[in-house]
Amino acid sequence: MCALPATRLVFALFSSALALSAAPANPGNSPGPAAAATARYDHVHGVLQRVDRKTGEATITHEAIPGYMDAMTMSFAVRPAADADRLRPGDKLVFRLCVTADHAWIEDVRRLETAALPPSSAMPVPTHERDIGETLPDIDLLTQRGEKIRLADFRGRVLALTFIYTRCPLPTYCPLMNRNFQSAQALLDRMAPEANGQFLSISLDPDHDSPAVLTAYAKNYGANPLRWTFASADDGALRSLGDGVGLEFSRGPGPIAHNLRTVVIDASGRIRRIFRGNAWTPQELAAALRAAQRPPS
Repeated sequence: MCALPATRLVFALFSSALALSAAPANPGNSPGPAAAATARYDHVHGVLQRVDRKTGEATITHEAIPGYMDAMTMSFAVRPAADADRLRPGDKLVFRLCVTADHAWIEDVRRLETAALPPSSAMPVPTHERDIGETLPDIDLLTQRGEKIRLADFRGRVLALTFIYTRCPLPTYCPLMNRNFQSAQALLDRMAPEANGQFLSISLDPDHDSPAVLTAYAKNYGANPLRWTFASADDGALRSLGDGVGLEFSRGPGPIAHNLRTVVIDASGRIRRIFRGNAWTPQELAAALRAAQRPPS
């Protein structure tokens, strides 16, 4: 059976009052009541692209999962995480995918054989990732209000940006980024209403995610339009911006394959923090936004 991952303790980076007022810890690792109903997809086949041994995630090019997901390349948490240590790129695998309202992971991972990697199945790997303190390229954005803006328009305010799309099927990807932004927005509104922290969610699916679609989507997460903007960008702009923070994505006939990047930018437009993956909490993001309001040490 699909066993739920162990609860992850909340790690609040600023004041105990902030921690006490926070929403639940990172739902990607911390199961709650909604995790009781688990969908299970057995005997999924795929080819391992790479393993992140720090996070225990495996990037796999997998076959179509009937009734749930088309064939694509996706990163999955491996349970138990130690099982990821024995995997090598090129391994042909069979595994069980477990999905709840808030979580997704693979387990019972078995190696069938080792084979050469498919030549073009992996997502493009960015080659121009910027360092802390550097600036990101300015790009054009179309907001949920139908307004054309530029990333530089956020100068003078501290900004957290992430990448999502509205049809994302895995709860530990875009939906989790949205829930984390929602909780961090609430933290700032309650604990630091004077803070100039802003949130920006950029869609990877501009052909589908029109202003009307993004408007409805934003309402699902209680986005305060004074703090949180949803926007889309064309492919060239996404590649330019994404390369700067290590974003990987590719489009096929089904869902968009992508990794996760969330970036905190200070009022001068300089990178102050890059959160990789989903193993971070709203408290950590809110703390990073508060820290970015102070001059770099």
